[in-house]
Order: sequence, then C-alpha cells, then structure tokens
Amino acid sequence: MSTVRCSARLATRRPMPAMQQAQHNLCKKLGLLTDEMQPIEVELQEFLSMFQGPVPQDIIVALTAIFNLNDPVAEQLDEAMVVAAGEAIEDF
Repeated sequence: MSTVRCSARLATRRPMPAMQQAQHNLCKKLGLLTDEMQPIEVELQEFLSMFQGPVPQDIIVALTAIFNLNDPVAEQLDEAMVVAAGEAIEDF
C-alpha cells in the first residue's frame, strides 16, 4: 500500500510513525508544543523540568481541598474500614 499525499503541505512533510504522531497530537492539545518544527523530546524535557523542585504550598492546599483529604468524616470511614477488615488489612 502506497502513501498518497493530496496537498502540497502534506507532501513536504516526512511520514511520522503512529506513536510519534500520537505524542505530537497530545503535546499540541496540552499546549506544550509551541514550535511545530521543534522535536517533541525538547518540549517534554521543558515540561518535566517544571516539576523538578518541591511542590509549592498553595498547590498542596488546593490539591488537599480538591481531593477532600482533610475531611474528618472520610477519616472516620477509613478507620471503620480498617476495623471491619481486621487482620486482612495487613496483607495489603
């Protein structure tokens, strides 16, 4: 099966493997890809470098609120589940 390019723009582009095309599309949708010609690896390294340091306190507070981690009722439910599971919880 041959690849047929219908437009001049697509005819000048080199074919890209499916995995690389998927990464390219994902990076573009996430807003990480700023330059079409820049390799995806460069953009991914820039993205990963944002997470090299400690998480700022305001982000921790926001995530704690989003996931309801300081909810006393949720803590009571967790403790009740531990009691209900008994010794079987140690296996986990």
